[in-house]
Amino acid sequence: MPSPLVTNLPLSDQPTLGEKSPLARSAGDEFLRNNADKIAVLLCIYAAFRIWFFAAAFPLFNNIDEQSHFACVEMFVEGRFPGKKLPPFDPVSARIASIYSSGEYLNPEDLLVRTGQNVPITSLPPGRRETRFHSEFAYWSRHVNFEAQAPPLYYLLAAGWYRLAASAGITDWGLAYWIRFLNIVLYTLLVWISYRFARAAFPANSFLFLSIPALVAVFPQDVFFGINRDVLSAPLTAVALLFLMKAADGRGSRHWAIFLGAFAVGLTFLVNLSNWVALAALAVALWFWLRSSSESRARKTALASAAVLTAIALPSAWIFYNYLVLGDPTGSRAKIAYLGWTLKPVSGLLHHPFFSFSGLSYFLLSLTRTFWRGEYVWHGQAMRTSPADWFYVLSSGLFVLIFVVSFLRRQKSLPRQQLLVGWQALVLIAGSVLFMAAISLLFDFDGCVYPSRERPYFVSGRIISGALLPFVMIYAGGLEALAARIRPRIHPLFLLGSVMLFITVSEIWVRSRVLSSPFNFFNLLSP
Repeated sequence: MPSPLVTNLPLSDQPTLGEKSPLARSAGDEFLRNNADKIAVLLCIYAAFRIWFFAAAFPLFNNIDEQSHFACVEMFVEGRFPGKKLPPFDPVSARIASIYSSGEYLNPEDLLVRTGQNVPITSLPPGRRETRFHSEFAYWSRHVNFEAQAPPLYYLLAAGWYRLAASAGITDWGLAYWIRFLNIVLYTLLVWISYRFARAAFPANSFLFLSIPALVAVFPQDVFFGINRDVLSAPLTAVALLFLMKAADGRGSRHWAIFLGAFAVGLTFLVNLSNWVALAALAVALWFWLRSSSESRARKTALASAAVLTAIALPSAWIFYNYLVLGDPTGSRAKIAYLGWTLKPVSGLLHHPFFSFSGLSYFLLSLTRTFWRGEYVWHGQAMRTSPADWFYVLSSGLFVLIFVVSFLRRQKSLPRQQLLVGWQALVLIAGSVLFMAAISLLFDFDGCVYPSRERPYFVSGRIISGALLPFVMIYAGGLEALAARIRPRIHPLFLLGSVMLFITVSEIWVRSRVLSSPFNFFNLLSP
């Protein structure tokens, strides 16, 4: 089966269906092919260790509203459901936040030392311990949980995970870290599904079906180190894409895959509203299936309609519940009001700085950086390095451009599965970026810190983390195409290894400073 990305060969030399590409015939291919499953397992093990290590290294609670997400999990553990008003923190969440929250994320180190907040409350002398705890507890008890009405699927899953730990005797701060450690399972699943997806899409191209899970394994997005509903978007979208690809060959025996893929698409919407773009991936898959299926028009119409209904059934039920209970179909109105955002009039949409070169470039560059590395800050400074940020931006732009040009030029010669996943990837990424642009345009952010009137852009890459696998597929495809153009001087595996090494070293360099935190898992675990 041909590689979709080898563009520098004459037409007569292009690999045909079932034939290995020139890159696939290179040295080491036989080893990779024979040991692909073992390599994928090793990648899963590495990813699991990486997520565990950084989830444990970062103290509670990070700067992307981790306290609120923890409180949502606690809410479902206690069997409470959101009402019309945003609730305050419950006593358990307020207590955990009071004792174990670290000021290291947002505050300068010298300020923490001067105010005595550089050590956990539990390390203070008894008198100061009680005074500080009562002050913190009063604050968190008044704190409004503005995530309470958000889509519930992650919180329900995490609540079940929480109960499992509680039944085993884990208590206190251990429960908060235990919820973080759910990400180990989710991310390992993401790496394995990425491998199965890539192997099914590119069965004759060992470089692609191993480079895709390899890049996912080292992808430095920090949302996976904390409690956040966005951690479920990427693995669920990957599951949906895998099933939809299996269904697209039009064989009658694959009807089950259509419905499983459609059901997974619906579940992504119950993680975050930004995952509505997964419906576009379903539409692409149904289009391919309808064109290839030999069944009658009536049966195809019935099956496609049933698949769409399967995808929208649970989201529709959730929207209807919100309308009845909250008076708000999306469950976002109370949060928007709490944050002080207001909808702009239609006449004000065109006056957004987005419609300028500086505004558009800021939006795209910032979104690319945070999609890669995330948004954690440490002592008030973004956890980043300039070389890594520019590498993420420049390599993404280059490899995406190479992929798009190659893909569009070779559409007629590509196998159906590769054509399907290529279009799905492009639609998901484009739709995700447009979603972020649209919500940036809609609101006046008034006095909000982020987004703000001065910089009215949503540039949080974690919000569109459902596009992680499609993005990595395109990135790996562009990387392979670049290697094909400059080989034999640079082997694609050497180029891939260099990219992975740079990402890994950069991440360790940036994150290593948190290891000395007295608030993290390792130090709390010490006697």
